[in-house]
Amino acid sequence: MVSYSAIIDYLCDSYYHKILLEQVLVELLSLKRLISVAVVAMVVVLGAMTVDLASGLYKAKLRGELRTSEGLRRTLMKFITYEGGMLIAVGVDMLLHLSQLGALFHLDVLTNVPLVTCLVGIFLLIVEMLSVKEKADAKTQKSIDEAARLAIKLATKEEVIALLKEALERSDDKIPTEE
Repeated sequence: MVSYSAIIDYLCDSYYHKILLEQVLVELLSLKRLISVAVVAMVVVLGAMTVDLASGLYKAKLRGELRTSEGLRRTLMKFITYEGGMLIAVGVDMLLHLSQLGALFHLDVLTNVPLVTCLVGIFLLIVEMLSVKEKADAKTQKSIDEAARLAIKLATKEEVIALLKEALERSDDKIPTEE
């Protein structure tokens, strides 16, 4: 295996170039941890999107609804938007790392931490969690509304009239009359 110093010696003819190339290699190696954490964050967000998609498909199947390409197209657009946002956050973190702004503000502890990427990832995970919950709530409410509509259709006209008369009589009993 070839060592980094052998590569540097081969590429550089002057001492100044060797020092400069060594510094560049050190910076690139320090980005390795930052990129690793960012990739994990992107995979976690992708996993959350997959759970959201699976829960939506499952709920639709339970209710017997059609699963259309329109819904899948929206999921694809969401994937592009979310993962694109994550890539932009990674770019911001890399620039913050390379510019060494952390050292300027005495935040050396956060040097190799992709803070922006992690914050964006946490936000997207919360959004996905709420999306799964809202789908479940909205679809349950839709099922209740459909059951109510069906009950109204099944009731005969005479039953509805009798129920309305009974409700009116009860409300008349509660109204105080002036005598």
